Amino acid sequence: MNNILQKMLTILLSIYFSVAITYNVFEKVSLIAMLILFIISFIILNKIFPKITDFSFKKNKGNFNKKELIIYGFIILIFLVVSFIASYPGVINTDTEVQWKQVQSGVYSNWHPVVETLIFLKLPSLFHNSYVSCAIFQLLFIGLILLYFCYFLRKYFFNKKGTIISLLLIILNPAVIRWAMYIYKDIPFSWCMFIGTIFIIEIVLTKGKWIENNKNKILLILTSLGIMLFRHNGIVSVFLIFLFLSIFYKNKKFYIITGILLIAFRFILYGPIYDNLNIKPNGGKEEMMGVLMNQIAYVYHQDIDITKDEQELLDKFADKETWNKYYEPATFNSLKGHGKTYGIYTHDNGEPYRNWVSNNFEDIMNFYIKYGLKYPHKYIRAYMNVTSPIWKIQDNVQFIGSSKNSPVSIRVGNYVDKYSGIITSKYIFFGVGFSLFIIVFSLFITINKRKKEWTSYLPFVLVLSNTAIIMLLLTGYECRFVYSQIICMIPLLIYSLWLNKKEGENNEQK
Repeated sequence: MNNILQKMLTILLSIYFSVAITYNVFEKVSLIAMLILFIISFIILNKIFPKITDFSFKKNKGNFNKKELIIYGFIILIFLVVSFIASYPGVINTDTEVQWKQVQSGVYSNWHPVVETLIFLKLPSLFHNSYVSCAIFQLLFIGLILLYFCYFLRKYFFNKKGTIISLLLIILNPAVIRWAMYIYKDIPFSWCMFIGTIFIIEIVLTKGKWIENNKNKILLILTSLGIMLFRHNGIVSVFLIFLFLSIFYKNKKFYIITGILLIAFRFILYGPIYDNLNIKPNGGKEEMMGVLMNQIAYVYHQDIDITKDEQELLDKFADKETWNKYYEPATFNSLKGHGKTYGIYTHDNGEPYRNWVSNNFEDIMNFYIKYGLKYPHKYIRAYMNVTSPIWKIQDNVQFIGSSKNSPVSIRVGNYVDKYSGIITSKYIFFGVGFSLFIIVFSLFITINKRKKEWTSYLPFVLVLSNTAIIMLLLTGYECRFVYSQIICMIPLLIYSLWLNKKEGENNEQK
């Protein structure tokens, strides 16, 4: 039975690898290339996978010395300083500027989560009214989480050397170095996902006893609030994790009550509280139609025959020339943002995106369903195009630059740029898409080692549920959307490799 399970998991991984590599090289479905890669992948994985699933780390030796935290802290400090200088005074984009204007004016909109705006922009601005203070605050937030990560590794898995190596694997990832200074909601959200994943691992390893400590209960609640309130879609991950925890662990009352209160608080906050404070609501259904709209754009781009009424519907948003000019396979953002921006200003041609979707939602959905049934293969192709940046084994990430305004910052930034280029081009382990492969691979290792011990799969819930939401609702074009899977890759890989039936049970009882 175990051998059959390994073969099934190996086949699934081989399919994943062959499709991802094919798309990385050809940017399209190539059945011959996929078949060849599938055979090669299966042969290699069939040899490797059984050995990896039989592997587990040796029992942690040596007592943890709190002075070690100074060593870990020093390494983290170097990382933070390099990131700070390389991207000084901070990496911002249009959305950051919108949040900053809200902070300065005191007039808030929940288009970008207000709680995240208040904590990571407003609070630091009270000390020094600039992007620099926000960047420093965010770096300190990341640094504290990484310090806890080191404590976590020493507690359950490694000696000092193993902990340092694991830390370096995270902070030397170009995406982590470059995006630590990106002042935007996705960064604190992703680090909350990271620390939340660690907490779930602790719950699993202690068979639920970790949560019996009141301090840990507070940590879990605060982390859940961060996941839920720093990005609007985080509520799904929080709901799922509390649901599963209440099913599998004895502290059902705590998980059920806490989960209900958290979800209720979120709806009350976004409803009556924000209404009374005159805070504008977040983006409506039009912001959750990224994948769907890309599919429509793709079939329209293929010059399909449509009726006069349907032509008029699409022309309300933009004329045919504009649809063709701004269409990109991996994102709808270029077309959505043609002219100036998504609906705050008037477009060059037609209605702003938000207005067009809101005013014509039923007709758009009818168009989507009609041509989805007529051209399902085109919709599948479009879906693979728009989600491919999330799961392609290796990809070229375009990092957003900063306004470096000092010789030191320019020099350090250039060194980081060169390092990023070398690492991302030569080592697929640090690739954005490859991180999802590692997480799925880690999940399959866990399944093979623990089989029907469902609680062992819980640490994967947060990051994979978020990835699933991104692949259903948004475009994965920007690194920030999948930043959580980049940083969660290492703890999940360590956790899966550590698992060994016999040793695992002994450590859990301990």
